[in-house]
Amino acid sequence: MTKKNKRRLSKKRKRRHTLSLKIAAILLIIPILAATGIFTYLYTHPVKLKDTVIRHELMAPFDPWENVKDLYFADKNDVDIRSEADVEKLGDYPVTYTCRGHEYKATVKVEDTTPPSLKVKPYTTDLVEEITPEKFVKEVSDFTETSVRFKDRQTWDKEGTYDVQIAATDTSGNETVETTTLTRKKDSTPPVVQGADSVEVLQGKTIDFSEGITVTDDMDPDPKFSVNSDHVDFSTPGTYEVSYTTKDRSGNEGTVIRKVTIKKDRDYDRKVVYLTFDDGPSAHTDKILKILDEYNAKATFFVTGNNQKHNDVLKRIVDQGSVVALHTYTHNYAEVYASEEAYFKDLQKISDMVKEATGVESKLIRFPGGSSNTVSKQYCPGLMTKLTKAVREKGYQYFDWNCDSTDASGNNIPAKTLIENATSSSAQHINILMHDTDAKGTTVDALPDIIRHYRSQGYAFEALTVDSYPAHHSVNN
Repeated sequence: MTKKNKRRLSKKRKRRHTLSLKIAAILLIIPILAATGIFTYLYTHPVKLKDTVIRHELMAPFDPWENVKDLYFADKNDVDIRSEADVEKLGDYPVTYTCRGHEYKATVKVEDTTPPSLKVKPYTTDLVEEITPEKFVKEVSDFTETSVRFKDRQTWDKEGTYDVQIAATDTSGNETVETTTLTRKKDSTPPVVQGADSVEVLQGKTIDFSEGITVTDDMDPDPKFSVNSDHVDFSTPGTYEVSYTTKDRSGNEGTVIRKVTIKKDRDYDRKVVYLTFDDGPSAHTDKILKILDEYNAKATFFVTGNNQKHNDVLKRIVDQGSVVALHTYTHNYAEVYASEEAYFKDLQKISDMVKEATGVESKLIRFPGGSSNTVSKQYCPGLMTKLTKAVREKGYQYFDWNCDSTDASGNNIPAKTLIENATSSSAQHINILMHDTDAKGTTVDALPDIIRHYRSQGYAFEALTVDSYPAHHSVNN
């Protein structure tokens, strides 16, 4: 090989070596550049989301982190998430992820894909009632509003048992279908009347013959009934019939007869004065009894437990033909009217005291301050409305007054004033309020003139019974 050829070959080898070095350098740089580019991209785009539209079930807890697929060169502390998603309400809500100045947005689509929960029950009815799907629903629930309908409405107008499909649909259109049965029966049984037992009514008093009556039917939840009491004469003693006519929607009718006995009231056509004395016994009770005995008059003593040293006179009241009745054990308004329970506790104590002293269990009551008192409102609003009903339900009768001697207005009120006030009534039945305490001596002085006045007007003087005219006041609490 010539020297010239050798020089050429040497130059070619040098060029090849140089090219190889360049290629090697390029091959070395490319991965570095690629890695640098990838790093740069990932560093400036650190958050990768799973979806830009997040489909989320209504009422299910929502965690926006569950939509983050990857974090590059960052951790949770580097990411700020702002979500307006309200999982309790259907709709689309934005959620934004911010990291290193970059924002990534997604939409939370709160939707309802869960069908309602539906429990059905069989239903039995007559051939008349209109059938609606609600009658078969035992329970239906969903996070949204639901409606029920017949899946396949049919004609169920004959006797028999039918399969019925009930569909419950929510506001998103999700539907649940359950199957139950409808049984149609011919109804031939009339309604049943309850509470129409025989009853006794005192002459001159009236009752509501509809009160306490219940009418039920095996098929019709609202049967009709009417009362015919036209033949009852409350003013004339005797036995009468009241008829109750019932009818259900299938046309079945029934009639129940109730016996009503009007009892003769000895005071019905007489003029009667009821002398009543509150707050005793006292040092004056014996004096009052002597006056009553002298004039052959009877009275009623509403006693308390505050002066029991005179309790020996209570038996003499009863032996003389007058009546010991119940006022209050303590006469302490704050204690007696603290509650319904407190009142009946006090009433039981005075009742026990009277029975022990007289041997008689009294059912006659006078409320402290009368049934119209307002002082009870300070301690228990609405109490008198409850008590006036409750005492009668327990077999008591309470008595107010329709004539006031006004001896409660002070001590030593002149007897002349008491006489004028106590004789001011001309009612057929007069219930006079007076007091029997140690400080009411002028009441004793006025008593003979009060008796003489009414006796001259043809009045009898009787003790109260549970059937006597009660002179009830209007309740103010």
